[in-house]
Amino acid sequence: MRSVRDAPLLAAFVLLAAALFGGGATGDGSLLWLGAGALATLLATLASCGLPARGWMLLPLGALAAWCAGSIAWSTLPDRSWEYADRALVYLLFAALGLFLASRTRMLAAGLCALLGAAGVWSLAGKVLPPLAGAYSTTPRLSAPVGLWNQLALVGDFALPLSLWLAGRRRRSGTLLTYVWVVALVLTVSRGGIAIAVIIAIAWLALSGRAGEGLATLLAAGLPAAVVAAIAFSLPAVTGSGQSHATRWREGLLFGGVLLAGAAGACLLARAPRPRVTPARRRAAVVALTLVVAAGLVVGALDARSAWDRFTSSAEVSNSASRFTSAGSNFRWVWWNRAWHAFTLHPLGGTGAGSFELTNLLYRTSDLDYTNEPHDLPLQFLSETGLVGFALLLAAFGLLLAAAARQRKHELALFLLVLAYVLHSLIDIDWDFIAVSAPAFLTAGALAGRPAPRRRLSPFAVLVAAGIGLALVLALALPWLGNRWANEAELDANPARSIATARRAHAADPLLLEPIWTEAQDQPDDTAGNRAALALFREATEMQPQNPYAWLTLADFELTLGPSGSIGCPRLVFPALQRFTNLDDHDLPYLGADAKNRALAYVDSGRPDPRYCTPYAG
Repeated sequence: MRSVRDAPLLAAFVLLAAALFGGGATGDGSLLWLGAGALATLLATLASCGLPARGWMLLPLGALAAWCAGSIAWSTLPDRSWEYADRALVYLLFAALGLFLASRTRMLAAGLCALLGAAGVWSLAGKVLPPLAGAYSTTPRLSAPVGLWNQLALVGDFALPLSLWLAGRRRRSGTLLTYVWVVALVLTVSRGGIAIAVIIAIAWLALSGRAGEGLATLLAAGLPAAVVAAIAFSLPAVTGSGQSHATRWREGLLFGGVLLAGAAGACLLARAPRPRVTPARRRAAVVALTLVVAAGLVVGALDARSAWDRFTSSAEVSNSASRFTSAGSNFRWVWWNRAWHAFTLHPLGGTGAGSFELTNLLYRTSDLDYTNEPHDLPLQFLSETGLVGFALLLAAFGLLLAAAARQRKHELALFLLVLAYVLHSLIDIDWDFIAVSAPAFLTAGALAGRPAPRRRLSPFAVLVAAGIGLALVLALALPWLGNRWANEAELDANPARSIATARRAHAADPLLLEPIWTEAQDQPDDTAGNRAALALFREATEMQPQNPYAWLTLADFELTLGPSGSIGCPRLVFPALQRFTNLDDHDLPYLGADAKNRALAYVDSGRPDPRYCTPYAG
């Protein structure tokens, strides 16, 4: 019986490890495998253990996944909407799996400490031994193994309350975990991640009833971490870019020595006697904190106007240590305004899940301004899924947070992990990273559930659940197969085989444009082939009429019609180029604007298209 009871927990740890270390940045390719793994574990647990308590808590999240899928019908970017629906489905599966762990929250917290500790050590080791970080070894900001610095910082936010809880049971281990992630947090140069860490640390000190112990742990870990981080920023090969391989190895090993020395210092400080918290000391701490906050408010008020101007500007923020002193939002304020504007135009259903990329292209004022998301999850869902999706998101998060709010030691740490995810999602793209979303939703599910007798399922009910599971696997697998076959078709040098593979990709995921483009590009280079290709390119514009790249790809082909070195078909191509620039007026000029101006000059001259364009007109 014990092995049966432990199986969901062990499976959950395997899945979380795979998400953390193999999620592949935004993790589009890993959604299938992680989702299928979570689903298989869930079905096996349902069959062996029965239904968990409080499954109804996940109904809003399930409805949100269904609404994202429904938004495919009106989405400006339907293939991306399918991927977003799949992503919501996978997070639902992780939350449902978490319901079965309601009686094992202490083991879940301990296991997360081990997993997050391994992730932190691996991340820092990538700066010591460059091959471990792979492609991330040359980036100035710490990002491996998650793939992006801000999301790695969120992993550090997850680890912080758990490390403070662990320090209460195993002082040295908790202090070392805190030390590792304080260093890693600083090296991500993530202002939002560090701000969330401060909020979570204060919340732990205020709610745990162990403020003195927590503060001692933070000091024991933070003091050596601050020294190590300062040394790291003085090593260009560790926190800079453009350094030679030999320099990265030399300075990396030096940084490794400093890291180990800092860890030794943290262990020594952890052994120091903990101060006894008396009412006088508590009052002194409150006064000191109040003075620090007041000083911060005064400084902020003096620079408020200038800071606001920098925050609302569309200036890019440097990735160096100077980022810490910058008040710029790195385009976020601009993106938030565009998302709101899109919502006002489509208030009920939005523009379709995952479609903000096209909204941003439509309104941007610089080719440097490119993003797939507005970096604010509630605002993103308001813009992309309308009031309905926004309400479902609030209901899903609100129910899970309300159910997860606990005061017990390890459960408080787990609750603060979930809270960190919710807070960080207000300023970043965490929904797109399974490496941070999977732990958050699994933990939220575990805290939302309740240990209770479970109702066994009948064999028929298990069979029905397996059938539903098969349908869900297909929903995850078809976009994955479509993308895989589309990539194979694009790289295949054999036209006949490439067209066959492209058609197979289109059959798997009929919402993708890439297979249609590949099939068009591999048509024979004659009049009949060009007409067939032109029809395919036009079909792509009909599938996604709001996608500027569909029009640009059509225009690029129309410009190649005719003998080598000719001017193409300016009158034929002008409408497509005009549509492209209407949908994205600030892309790089050579991607369409220059060609449109040349075509316009030709049209304004009154000359007809060359005779070789006649078969393609109409």
